[in-house]
Amino acid sequence: LVYYHGGGWVLGSVESHDSICRALCMQTPCAVLSVDYRLAPENPFPAPLVDCVTATKWAHDNAAAIGIDPTRIAIGGDSAGGNLAAAIANMQTIPTVYQLLIYPVTDATRSSQSYVENAEGYRLTAAGMKWFCDHYLSGGVGSETDPRVSPLFATDHVLADAPPALVITAEYDPLRDEGEDYAA
Repeated sequence: LVYYHGGGWVLGSVESHDSICRALCMQTPCAVLSVDYRLAPENPFPAPLVDCVTATKWAHDNAAAIGIDPTRIAIGGDSAGGNLAAAIANMQTIPTVYQLLIYPVTDATRSSQSYVENAEGYRLTAAGMKWFCDHYLSGGVGSETDPRVSPLFATDHVLADAPPALVITAEYDPLRDEGEDYAA
């Protein structure tokens, strides 16, 4: 499992997600490779995505050296990390067999009903997501509807050819509906 940390593409690190990755490693029969990537706003889109693609390609190309099966590489992450995993799965440039998406960002337009229902009062707010998305897209390269930014906007053909996914959402989360829409 190649794992990309969450943090709105602005926060988070290998260290902040070490306990999650250790738990996944201990609870599953697989190696877990935790990826650190450049963060916005200093490194806006597409830099974090490029770093994660590069790390995943490295894992595939060096599978024998690190003792993993290159035909069984899964990708995953939480929040922004789930976004990066879904975008990479949809790009289909590296063979992957599974997606583990934990409350993933799949629609940077932030237009779902869960953004209204859960705008405030919980850890992640609608205003916070706007701040994260603004920083991620501050380089002027991508847009909110670019499928590499918003995997939900990938064509049906691309989504149908992506590897199977386990999508985990949280009831009181602005990201809930977009995660459920992506799973559907």
